[in-house]
Amino acid sequence: MLIGTNDEHERRTLVEDTVGKILLACWHGVKSEIVQVLGEVVDRFINDEAVGWKEQMNRFDQLLRIGWAFREAIDHIQDRSLNLLRRIMDDAEHRVSKHQLLFTERAELASQSNEARHTLKRKRETSVSAEPPSPVKAKL
Repeated sequence: MLIGTNDEHERRTLVEDTVGKILLACWHGVKSEIVQVLGEVVDRFINDEAVGWKEQMNRFDQLLRIGWAFREAIDHIQDRSLNLLRRIMDDAEHRVSKHQLLFTERAELASQSNEARHTLKRKRETSVSAEPPSPVKAKL
C-alpha cells in the first residue's frame, strides 16, 4: 500500500495508522505481562508463610505506600516527547484512521470545489441571459 503511494501526506498518514496499531498491540502485550508478573510477586511477598500475620500486614501497607508514591510521581511527569506516541496509540485504540480522515477531507474539499464551480457557472449563465441585447447586435 505504501509503495503505490506518491503523496507524502498520504504516506505519513498510512505510516501513523500502522505504527499506532503496532504500538497498541505491543503495549497490550507488555502491560499484560507486567500485571501478571507483578501480581505473582506481590502475592508471594505478602503471603509469605515464613513471616507472621503482622509482618504480612506491614508488607501490605508498605506496598500500598509504594504504589501511591508511584502513582503520584507518574501524575507529575510531563514528558512531551511521548505525547505524539500516546496520541497515535489513542487513535489506534479508538479506531481513528488518519488515512481515512485524509480521504474524507479531500472528498469534502473536492465536493466544495465542485459546488463552487457550479455556482459560479450558474451565476455567469444567468448574468449573460439577463443582459439586454446590445444595440449593435439589434441592428444587424
